[in-house]
Amino acid sequence: MRTNRWKTGLLFLMLVASLVGCATAHYTPLSEAGNNVVEQLKGNVYRVEYRTSAFTSQEQLDRYLRRRCAELTLREGHDYFHMGGRLDVLGLSRRTAMTVTLYKNPKPVGIPDLQNAKDVFAETIITPPSN
Repeated sequence: MRTNRWKTGLLFLMLVASLVGCATAHYTPLSEAGNNVVEQLKGNVYRVEYRTSAFTSQEQLDRYLRRRCAELTLREGHDYFHMGGRLDVLGLSRRTAMTVTLYKNPKPVGIPDLQNAKDVFAETIITPPSN
């Protein structure tokens, strides 16, 4: 009897792990993300947030966040963005918020780590989940 419970528990954990694995590979575009993921702080400065499962790697989360910043930049009619202050929260899920400043052409000089939104958008092509 104990062996059957143990096997059932193990099977359940494997099922949950496989479903979570599928969920971590999915990017949610800004247009589908809802209203609470972007907040305009002032003029061209925004707070951008991305949430994933706790099992998503930091590298994947960073890629998703950069893409979301690029989407916002293009949506707002800008060309470049600078990612500033960051806040990471890890619990049952992972949440990262970033302060982002948007810029238009001509490209501003003297701003370190300025990113071209079109380039980032092209580099971070996100494939749909393959469940």
